[in-house]
Amino acid sequence: MGDGIRDRRSVMFFNDDIPDKNIIDDIILDSVTYTPNKCTIPYHKVKVYGPEYKDDKEKLVIQTNCDPEYKKIPDGEERIKFARSEYEEWIRMHLKVPRQANQKSVIRKRFNYYNFNPQVLAPYLFIFYNKHENKGDLLTPNIKMEESDTQIKATQSSSMHAYNIACLAAEKNISSSFCQDITLHTEYNDHRIDVNYDIVMCLGLGYPLETKWNPKKRVVPEVEKVVEWQ
Repeated sequence: MGDGIRDRRSVMFFNDDIPDKNIIDDIILDSVTYTPNKCTIPYHKVKVYGPEYKDDKEKLVIQTNCDPEYKKIPDGEERIKFARSEYEEWIRMHLKVPRQANQKSVIRKRFNYYNFNPQVLAPYLFIFYNKHENKGDLLTPNIKMEESDTQIKATQSSSMHAYNIACLAAEKNISSSFCQDITLHTEYNDHRIDVNYDIVMCLGLGYPLETKWNPKKRVVPEVEKVVEWQ
């Protein structure tokens, strides 16, 4: 997976080209086979939404903005209408008008520094869920974890699994993108994607759109700010 680690990059926007499902199946098989799990227990489950869920993802994307102002609007058609209108303006400012020197700052101020996450529009969307596994060790099934610990363990195992998927995808020249959650919960946005409070994280796989908003390389932190020899 060495080349995948070095070549992996996250993108903001995916194009409409669809990676072959057989390649995705191989990536999934390798990721499950080689991702380590604490005490061999996977504390998460994953649901994969492929290209056939395109219309559902286009509905879902309006739920990815974590601006608390959205939650102040009572759940209903007005909240969905407002979120949809905001997203359409947000995507227009990113992709429908020529990018200006200060455009990033303009967009940030317009949307109060909160973004939508178009990564969920990827041809293949992986959603990781906490499955509330409370066993701490397969050899000692009588010992149960507290519920708060299941979230920690699910986050740990989801992160390792998602990262390995992203690196394995990079080996196949498939780009990836992470987003933390689907933050806006509603009963009025009808789609087939399972959005609930057990979501730990999301990962999109696909091919990058040719746009300046997609970085050509990753921003790498200084080693000394991350690792400290003792």
